[in-house]
Amino acid sequence: MKAVNIARIDLNLLVVFDALVAEGHATRAAERIGLTQPAVSHALNRLRTLFGDPLFVRSPRGMVPTPAALDAAPAIRSILEQVEGVLRGSRTFAPEESRRQFVLGLSDYAAYVLLPRLMARTEREAPNISLVIRNTSHGVGLQMLEEGSVELIAGNFPGPPSHICEELLYEEDFVCAGRGDHPALADPLDLDRYLSLRHLQVSTRGNPHGYVDAVLAERGLKRKVAVTVGHFLMAPFLVGSSDLVATEPRRLFGPVVSRLPLRFFPPPIDIPPFRVVQAWHTRHDADPGHQWLRRVVREISQQT
Repeated sequence: MKAVNIARIDLNLLVVFDALVAEGHATRAAERIGLTQPAVSHALNRLRTLFGDPLFVRSPRGMVPTPAALDAAPAIRSILEQVEGVLRGSRTFAPEESRRQFVLGLSDYAAYVLLPRLMARTEREAPNISLVIRNTSHGVGLQMLEEGSVELIAGNFPGPPSHICEELLYEEDFVCAGRGDHPALADPLDLDRYLSLRHLQVSTRGNPHGYVDAVLAERGLKRKVAVTVGHFLMAPFLVGSSDLVATEPRRLFGPVVSRLPLRFFPPPIDIPPFRVVQAWHTRHDADPGHQWLRRVVREISQQT
């Protein structure tokens, strides 16, 4: 990672960058921030040197941001909004008026369960904000907060260090699911029948042995994992169209219960629940906009 001497950087360059992202055109960006077009072009050259990337390339549609520019844009917009708030001497946030962009890191599971409700809530309360969702996981979520590539994460993560705040949203339990006319799914689902079935395993890393298998292994037991998939979204539909059964988080099936002919059973062994949390860096703790977002995530989590 290259060293950056912040004292030698003209932070007005970030204002130019933000205007170019918003306008996609050097002349309009210049008008937006009260500079001349040559001044914006000069600032863009300095930005390119600073980032080591072209940042914006000309096209028939105007100045198109590169992947590096798109990656940096949400953080730069957030920085500028925080500076504006400090200079105004105001620490308020009006969601119905804000045009802020929030960058969230959601695990595959959290995105599937929480994101539809989050979008519905923000469309109603804060129609002009935007959300950037980045995929995260148990192993990388805290690191993404440390690096600043996201400002809030939700999912299951290790215990955080003291400068990372964490709030429990809920504890998730497990359910066994199979198609409604599965010939082997008769009440009750005992352990012997459960172990004899062909199982579907969801693993974002493609690992056919997961949390449920670890619980079984502690008792010297093993199930038949016939199919492993990398996305939670696929599980209900694969189970509904095959003889596979899945032992997965209960909320995974909530959105499709009314659309798929599935049957549900309690697992024949005790599978401990797992914690679903939201976490953020302490630098965001007192930010009113961030507090609003965390409150919304907390409230929609109680609805699932």
